[in-house]
Amino acid sequence: MLLLPAASSRCYAVIYSFSISGCYEIRPVGRPIGPGKRRCCGPRATGAVPVGFNLASELSDLNPHKDAKLLLSDRFFNILAVDDDEGLQDIYKDILESAPVNIAAPVGAGQSECIEAPCFRVTCRSQAKETVAVVRESVAQGEPFAAVFLDVNLPPGPSGIWAAGEILRIDPAVNIVLVTGYIGSELGNLPRQLTFSDRLMFLQKPFHPQEIVQFASALSAKWSAERQVRSLNANLEGLVRRRTAELQDSNEMLRREVDRRCQVQQELQQSLDRLRKIIGGAVMAIAMTVEKRDPYTSGHQQRVAALSCAIGKEMGLSSDRVEGLTIASAIHDIGKISLPAEILTKPSQLNRMEMGLVQAHAQAGYEILHNVDFPWPVADIVLQHHERMNGTGYPQHLMGDAILKEARIVSVADVVETMSSHRPYRPARGLDSALGEISAQRGILYDADAVDSCLTLMQEGRFEFASPVFA
Repeated sequence: MLLLPAASSRCYAVIYSFSISGCYEIRPVGRPIGPGKRRCCGPRATGAVPVGFNLASELSDLNPHKDAKLLLSDRFFNILAVDDDEGLQDIYKDILESAPVNIAAPVGAGQSECIEAPCFRVTCRSQAKETVAVVRESVAQGEPFAAVFLDVNLPPGPSGIWAAGEILRIDPAVNIVLVTGYIGSELGNLPRQLTFSDRLMFLQKPFHPQEIVQFASALSAKWSAERQVRSLNANLEGLVRRRTAELQDSNEMLRREVDRRCQVQQELQQSLDRLRKIIGGAVMAIAMTVEKRDPYTSGHQQRVAALSCAIGKEMGLSSDRVEGLTIASAIHDIGKISLPAEILTKPSQLNRMEMGLVQAHAQAGYEILHNVDFPWPVADIVLQHHERMNGTGYPQHLMGDAILKEARIVSVADVVETMSSHRPYRPARGLDSALGEISAQRGILYDADAVDSCLTLMQEGRFEFASPVFA
């Protein structure tokens, strides 16, 4: 039989106010028990349960709609009740292990729904050491307690305060309610690490059944929510570890891919360098083949290539365009291979027919080169290197920007080298005469930028005709 204090003495005091998500708060109610007085429930209590006592009616003061927020998918919670009074152990069991309570929760005007309070499995112990043992066993079996109602005085062994410290060391997640008939000197005996713990609460005897249900419901909901959070954190940490490992694997794969591509790029660069040397050697061979037929102009194409390269750099052309310019200028007279040697070495002025044959060398050079897949417009540069800005050049009589910039540069370099060098039909006119020619025809026959760059190089002494460009 459940024994409780008489109706007149059904007052209690709680010195810990607790709230979860605004569901409810446990506050001091009624008249607190005075100092030095000890009231208890159980066989020593006076007064029996009133006739018609029903736990559901005792809970009717709660806000059932808000309590519904506490109800989780796990309907059962393990509760540990520790008291040296077996009667109080029975009271804990009777209160918490009763059938699930159906409570009408208002959901709107004139409407309500039935919700179910959590169910509890209550384990009882009477001594501190066996309490610690059962907590350790529950943790090992994976069925920990959500809350522990722990009497402070547990004679003849250690006190409940000692047990609280041991329990929290075993299971830091458990919530402990210290139950005592008189809260006084016990508070001063609390270990420092327990004094302000959010896992430690106090309940003063005598207590009301509603208090026990409120504590058990609130602390179980809190324990369950924290357990879910810990589970989510563990899952998140596992996910982070897996994703981190995947990222590390991806980074390693990317690193290997980058290394492989760097190796490939290095090999391609080496192949390109070899190819450029091959192209340079082939161009040099072609240029020497042409010049072997005309020993009087030997080295002309190489010197034109050197000056064209210097002018192109001075004008700010990219290294790739300068390279193409150098190749084209080194074989700009390749079309002369089609001319008779007698015309090339003739010591006198050429007649009109002979001049026509000579002027055809630009077109002949284009026809030789246009099927070669150079990465630069070499054939067009060779074709246009005798065009003039005012359209008086040959063979297409192009004007201005219709002439490739590289061809305009070769045109200036060709004139300067030719006028400053000896020819079979005339002596060398000298560099000054050549520079005077291009300066006088600047913007008329020759590209102004190319002329200015050539004059700057010569006047500042940053260029002079020297060794062949492909030495």
